[in-house]
Amino acid sequence: MRQRFIRRVGDFEREPDGTEIAIFTAAAAITEGDAVFVNSSGRVDRARADASATMHAVGVAYEAIASAGAGRVVTHGPMRSDNYDASGRLGLFAYVSPTSAGGVTGVPPSSSGQIRQQVGVWRERRLLYVTLGGATQVGGTL
Repeated sequence: MRQRFIRRVGDFEREPDGTEIAIFTAAAAITEGDAVFVNSSGRVDRARADASATMHAVGVAYEAIASAGAGRVVTHGPMRSDNYDASGRLGLFAYVSPTSAGGVTGVPPSSSGQIRQQVGVWRERRLLYVTLGGATQVGGTL
């Protein structure tokens, strides 16, 4: 069971299991488990690997966050979500999706101009261990 902490935007916390969490304000509604980036106003929004303006991911949403609301983002450690289904991908890397804003996929982006960034490793069907990797552009440089 997750404990609920009331924190200020910009705060960081560490859960007993070692999960590292940052508190952000959302630019738009965010769904639990979405990969997020920080936009130019310092708010998180859903990352998408087909546009450099929506990358680099800084973590995945720990909870649903309302537009202009504050919420927690996992920056490192285990993240369990019913929104995930890693069937057939256990032990493999997860990436920011190039086709679904906020999406996390087991298939690395491969089209020219897309950005490939690892966000973690699938540990269980609904458990992503968040370990953010560097981003590289497919067929070019960032």
